[in-house]
Amino acid sequence: MSEMLTTGDLLPHFNVTTLGGEPFAYSDVWQRKNLLLVSLSHSDSPGDAEYVSQLTSQMSALTGDDIVCVVTSDNIAGLPTPGVVVADRWGEIHHVAHAARIEDLTSPAGLVEWSRFIQHQCPECEGEAK
Repeated sequence: MSEMLTTGDLLPHFNVTTLGGEPFAYSDVWQRKNLLLVSLSHSDSPGDAEYVSQLTSQMSALTGDDIVCVVTSDNIAGLPTPGVVVADRWGEIHHVAHAARIEDLTSPAGLVEWSRFIQHQCPECEGEAK
């Protein structure tokens, strides 16, 4: 089994198929866009649909096109399902969570807040603060 992803790790490159059936390669957005990744189980539960619906409606409130939201049921190394990752454009993970049930994951509103945080962070300032 692969090692669990944690805050501060670099997100490994991966290829998945989104719930909408579209292929997604992380290398296509790496160093260009922040990433909100949601990995769901293959069970297709009603809770999954509600979570994705809430996330989709709340993500529309984010301004700019510097973040991409990917929802998949494909396996991602180091991320149990259900799980979420918020990573900046350089692949640094700022938030990662997994739970036994989707209802116990970070809420869609919380993921939007994490996404806003990484949109507005200043990497140069972060380096000065360390």
